Amino acid sequence: MSINWTYALVTPDALVTGALSRTLAAFRSAGLDPVAAELIRVDVDTMLRLYDTPPGSRPVALPPPRAFRLWYDLGPACLTILRHDGAGACAAMSRLKGATDPAAARPGSIRHAAENVLMNLVHCPDDEPSALAELDLLVGPRHAEALRLQAAVADDRVRLLTVGTVEAAAPLFAGPHALSLPLAVNRVRLRVVQHLAITGMAVPDVLLLLEEARLVLLEERGELMGIETSPARIAAARARDGRVRALLRAAARTSAMENAVDRLSEVLMGSSEGWAPFLEAIRAADVYLSATESAVLEQSHYL
Repeated sequence: MSINWTYALVTPDALVTGALSRTLAAFRSAGLDPVAAELIRVDVDTMLRLYDTPPGSRPVALPPPRAFRLWYDLGPACLTILRHDGAGACAAMSRLKGATDPAAARPGSIRHAAENVLMNLVHCPDDEPSALAELDLLVGPRHAEALRLQAAVADDRVRLLTVGTVEAAAPLFAGPHALSLPLAVNRVRLRVVQHLAITGMAVPDVLLLLEEARLVLLEERGELMGIETSPARIAAARARDGRVRALLRAAARTSAMENAVDRLSEVLMGSSEGWAPFLEAIRAADVYLSATESAVLEQSHYL
């Protein structure tokens, strides 16, 4: 049987409400295999372009742009590439997501548990041509091509480094560790691993370096979450910083990503450099940073 594919954008409301894990499980139960995933920032202009109707079609009534902005400022979206044995991946995903209005969504569909017609947990394309075009809009043509390659020839190492890391990389919205500096750095570094795994799949040795970095970061995460005090967490993270930084720098494929890796280490190690260069480096590397994480990392420059 031929292999078909699509993508799903698990929207910020799913991340905020803790629905990411069960959404990924729903994909699998419907025969849609997540082969790559990463946390991305989406904006109102991009989403409105996704919802544009083709010429000659009946216009779709959409909420005002302000509603989209409020929605997407909540947190990241999780872009997930899904493979499906046989034809009909887009149709299978459309059936699984359910009706736009949660009140009309059938029980068992993803959107049945959603809040409203905008915060309805997931977006997916109608067909494969739409999937191709929408990926370009969401992440740019070059990164979209790397994702399409993964859809065509899935690599279990990339699956582990991206799908297998996405929940640990997700921002925290509450709880005892939401404001921890070293844990914020840890999560952002895991997003670096995701990004590099997708863009560097064809580069020799990159995935080996990233597999090691992932293990070190997950070990660090477990250690830090078991430490009660902030000073002790910072000391433990600084003790591991050199190894993590070396692995990520060796795997980085661009100067922008190397700069982001270096800036993350500088923040963790207590650098007094200004906040603007750090933020510029993270944005240039296209790595997601939540509002809470941004506040935690910026605050460290002032204390």
